[in-house]
Amino acid sequence: MLPIILILLLGAIDFGRLFFSWVALHQAARVVANEASIRPAITTSAIPDLIQSETDVMACTLGTPTLQFTNRGGSVITAPQIGDYAHVTLTCDFSLLTPLAGFLFGDPIHMTARSTFPVRAGALGLGGGGSGTPPIIPEQCREVPDFEGLSIAGARNAWTSAGFIGAFDTSAADSATVDPATIDIEPEDAACETGYEIFNATITLDALPAEGSPPGPPGCEVIPNLIGLTITEARAAWDATGFGDVLVPPLPDDEPDAVVVAQTTFQNGSEVASEPGVTCMDLATDIELTVGNPWPDPPDAPCQVPHLVDLRRTVAQGMWYDAGFAPGTFSPTNGNFTIKTQSLVGLSWVPCDSEITVSAQG
Repeated sequence: MLPIILILLLGAIDFGRLFFSWVALHQAARVVANEASIRPAITTSAIPDLIQSETDVMACTLGTPTLQFTNRGGSVITAPQIGDYAHVTLTCDFSLLTPLAGFLFGDPIHMTARSTFPVRAGALGLGGGGSGTPPIIPEQCREVPDFEGLSIAGARNAWTSAGFIGAFDTSAADSATVDPATIDIEPEDAACETGYEIFNATITLDALPAEGSPPGPPGCEVIPNLIGLTITEARAAWDATGFGDVLVPPLPDDEPDAVVVAQTTFQNGSEVASEPGVTCMDLATDIELTVGNPWPDPPDAPCQVPHLVDLRRTVAQGMWYDAGFAPGTFSPTNGNFTIKTQSLVGLSWVPCDSEITVSAQG
């Protein structure tokens, strides 16, 4: 009985080793596919380092990994863009401990793991020369405004106009001047190019320190920074300070949404140097404003496509509309089949009036 018991025991151990290695191999494939989806420029030479922590615990020998990109039609490509696919294949040869098991199952046992992720970063030309087509800005990305010289209130207007819906967090006064060194935007979206951030990001910033602000010389107040404010906001902010008049050109009442782009201070009719939101000056100071075009209306926020594969059609339709998509954009609307394909990539961002088609066909 002892040999039989030992063989059964070794078989149980081998099964545990095999299952553990199978799980680790599939996890490693997912790690590589996910990395390739956000960094399509990686090569197969980088794969061993990416999966070292996963494969160190495996009881088998890794084969040569493969990494391939395809478009939505299944054709192999070398310049992946948003919505294409990264495919990773890993192989492993598992050696058995149990005597004679190789005659039954083969030794080593060959295992294969495959994983596919949709590309979520940029439009990258891999190799080749020339300028090519500029990368497409992902739907969820917004261009970060230039806050240099803007008032805190003006920066808030610029942030909203750019299409950001995340919080604008500051403890500084609206009439202070933005300190660019304090700007912090979170989270950073890997899919957005330099100078762009995801539309629901939040921003934290502070102001440049005021010079000679109270306590200071009697009658000295910090010149309010009106740059970036609308005419209506600028008039209210200046009138609340106790400073002098607004000089020509006057604030045009027929352009309440025009934006202040520059301001100049005067005393006794002569221009005096001052830094808006920073310099403390006598209350007799007057101001001259230069105005520009109003801030543009912010673009509509996109909606995120839910992952609908393997869900029943009725459940998926509810999730689609719960995500904020417009009525009538989901098809088909009959049958309660299990979804195998969807026309839009799950977790990608698209306009909320986009249409999606699901299918039971694999």
